[in-house]
Amino acid sequence: MDITTPALVFPAISLLFIAYTNRLHSLSVLIRSMTKEDSKEAPSKQTKDQLEILQKRVNYIKRMQVFGIISFILCLFTIICLYIGQDSIANYVFGIALLMLVSSLLFALFETLQSTRALNIHLNNSNYK
Repeated sequence: MDITTPALVFPAISLLFIAYTNRLHSLSVLIRSMTKEDSKEAPSKQTKDQLEILQKRVNYIKRMQVFGIISFILCLFTIICLYIGQDSIANYVFGIALLMLVSSLLFALFETLQSTRALNIHLNNSNYK
């Protein structure tokens, strides 16, 4: 492996972080608006269910970001190992970096599934049946 292989992962991770940050921002706006509305009256079952799902989604996004950051750092360590001539260590570190990236993407999948679950709750309780 040469030094360009782990360097190719950097743009992908950077784009993922933009998407992850946008998701977190959207959730924070939604959570703030829902909890502000509920402070005036007792929350409905639908609102409680939605807030529970939002809490799970926030935790998934946190894990997505943590595993993405670890992957990014390990890619940097891979480049350092290649630079100092430790090719065999670089291969292992890069393999772990890829596993961390896969973990990040799996949590993105779980978060997406929770998101669609929340939308289904909303649709099932709407007046548009």
